[in-house]
Amino acid sequence: MTSTPGQQWRAAFTDSWRLRKTHEHPWWMGQLACVITGMAVGAAFVLLAALLSANLLNFQWWTRGLAMSMQLGAVIALLSCWSLRLLERLLPAERLARLNEGQDLQSLLVFIGIPTLCSGLGLWLVEVLQRWRLQGVLQLLKLPHKGALITFLFCGAGFACLSLWRARTQLRAQKARSQLSEAQLRLLQAQIEPHFLFNTLANVQGLIDYDPVQAKHMLDAFTDYLRASLLQMRAQDVSLAQELALVQSYLAVMHCRMGDRLQTRLDVPDTLLTARLPPLLLQPLIENAIHHGLEPRLEGGLLQLSARPLDSGLQIDIQDSGVGLARSRERPRRGHGMALQNIRERLLAVYGPDASLELTELPGSGGTLARLKLPRQHPFPSQDHD
Repeated sequence: MTSTPGQQWRAAFTDSWRLRKTHEHPWWMGQLACVITGMAVGAAFVLLAALLSANLLNFQWWTRGLAMSMQLGAVIALLSCWSLRLLERLLPAERLARLNEGQDLQSLLVFIGIPTLCSGLGLWLVEVLQRWRLQGVLQLLKLPHKGALITFLFCGAGFACLSLWRARTQLRAQKARSQLSEAQLRLLQAQIEPHFLFNTLANVQGLIDYDPVQAKHMLDAFTDYLRASLLQMRAQDVSLAQELALVQSYLAVMHCRMGDRLQTRLDVPDTLLTARLPPLLLQPLIENAIHHGLEPRLEGGLLQLSARPLDSGLQIDIQDSGVGLARSRERPRRGHGMALQNIRERLLAVYGPDASLELTELPGSGGTLARLKLPRQHPFPSQDHD
């Protein structure tokens, strides 16, 4: 579900022609979008015919058929939309996803055959209603003019081909964005893990001789972190509870390293634990807060993570009482800023421009606030999760 009426209207115009179990807009909005689209196509056909016949300036010529063509376009669009909605109720979600790809004969029959048949049916229905209005006689079996019927069938097939091409182009672009996001996730892990891995193992090795109990505790926490991290790398999205479990495993390792210098506080309502988000979104922000904010401070400090609902989305705040943004930038470290840029690019690929990551310096005693705003509580709302 989108968070604003503007987003719902955009989804209604771009998403109504795709097959899916749930849409990001109310049903009536999708119907109205179909009517507007059909009327626009009908008007475009009349204007194109006027241009090709050199009658563009002859207003009496093309205005006679404008209302009729717009009415016909609206009827054809509604019939096509209703047919697609009926298919969504009859077919399982997996079959709908395969049809959307447009790779087989059945997809062509659905996305080209349905609009083509609806074009002929719409022309016949409108002519029947026109004759009934003018003559007062309902002649259901009389077919429309043969030339007009053929013209509309070809126009319907042509428009359906263009719509199918556009849908496949959008699907390929969405897959490319998803693959880019996944590649960026792998790159981010490749940048983070070696440094964290070697430092942790070095700490374990140093603790074995004089504090084997603490070394075992640190190794157990590190094992839990690696297990959770590897599981999340294979997932397209995870619940907030799973992401917090990874964060807590990471914090357990850092507690072993920093001791009492690191204090943590998590404030997340139980109602938000089922919200879903892209994997490994919070751990890099936690790591940045510790390495660039709390570790440089001799006495350490407090790290707080909180979450709250934001319209139909989610806001997550990660706040530290460390040295602050200004002093952190004075002490540049390897990879500083790379993880933040990676997260912003992943947010753009998954949510579009409605998601954001903002970093601000806290007044007074210092520290940094990383605020993550997600426009919805599921990155891929068309998918169902157990």
